[in-house]
Amino acid sequence: MILNKRRVLLVSEHFQPSTGATAQLMNDLASGLVKQNWRVVVLTATGGPENSTTEDLTVIRLSSSIQSNNGVIGKAMKGTYFLISSLIWCLKHGNRGDVVLIVSNPPFIGLLGTILRKLKNMPYVFLFQDLFPQTAVISGLLPSSGPVASSFQWLMNVICKQAAKTVVLSDSMQTQLVQNLGQAESVTVIHNWAVEKALPIPLAKNPFAIQHGFQDRFTVQYSGNFGRLHDLKTLLDAAVILHANPMQFIFIGGGAKQSQIDNYCKFHSLSNVIRLHYQPRSTLKYSLGACDLSVIGLIPGAENSMAPCKFYGILASGKGVLLIAKKNCDLAQLVLTAGIGLVVEPGESEALADKLLQLSKNPQQVQDMGKRARSLYEKRFGRERSTLSYSSLLKSVR
Repeated sequence: MILNKRRVLLVSEHFQPSTGATAQLMNDLASGLVKQNWRVVVLTATGGPENSTTEDLTVIRLSSSIQSNNGVIGKAMKGTYFLISSLIWCLKHGNRGDVVLIVSNPPFIGLLGTILRKLKNMPYVFLFQDLFPQTAVISGLLPSSGPVASSFQWLMNVICKQAAKTVVLSDSMQTQLVQNLGQAESVTVIHNWAVEKALPIPLAKNPFAIQHGFQDRFTVQYSGNFGRLHDLKTLLDAAVILHANPMQFIFIGGGAKQSQIDNYCKFHSLSNVIRLHYQPRSTLKYSLGACDLSVIGLIPGAENSMAPCKFYGILASGKGVLLIAKKNCDLAQLVLTAGIGLVVEPGESEALADKLLQLSKNPQQVQDMGKRARSLYEKRFGRERSTLSYSSLLKSVR
């Protein structure tokens, strides 16, 4: 009976109908927890249809009418509105026995948990999508030293220490956070999953590749956010080196480094590079498979503070991984030991170009990487496995 079901309040700035990765993951998680016998209430800043309830899933939209750009100040204003609105809703409607699952966007949203814990004795779990303020320092948004970064680090430590549990997305993130906190008991790793996977269609017959005219070329694809923490330059430099070879580089998505791609194409007259906008979810089953290798690029330091969710989609799609990152990080070691792709460090463009040229002449090796990638996903990762982990964790919180 519904009365016997415990309720979880999922606080996520991003949710459907947004097509961003976090929104899709949290939509999957909410519906997955319902299947695990939870009543789920989602508090989100994402606009869309009016508040709705379907079976045991209720979506409360607390979107702001604040008119602002997507800069730091505008995001902070909207984030503050979401924090205050979520707090008011929880104070009015939250019950003892509820557990609050807070997703770390905006970073200070974790304050909600500390307040509810004190005022209503409601326990909370904090989900770190990336380790702020470390990510802001690495990307250059905050100075590495000084009162701003120190204050944010103090705040995040308080949020994590007062949480019943803190969830991170990878072993390296766990190691870094434990080092920051000085304690390990409350930090748990739960991996993300593939929100979509490609259909098993050969590149030569893939309708997305045919539509854009690269079905007959060895194709390297970067799909997702062109963010400040992502290394695109190493891949673009390799594209410059290989411009005379029958090889295609596809960039699908958008973000802060979008102009870097456009500038490279213009300055170097790169006919072997195509940049496309984000694709609707219905197209991903074709676009994700429209390549021979899929790329993940991380600038130095990012490998310990974030976990690229596209990794799981690449594996589930049965594609080999081209990872641009420090070779000593856990993701690089997994790619190498599992034999599912290539690893080069940021700046190793010439070495990357050589490896890509060799692989383009060895299709069987490329296929074998893809098969091992798919097998790895099925054995170690997946939505159902992660949802069950979240459900078990939430049940342990009292």
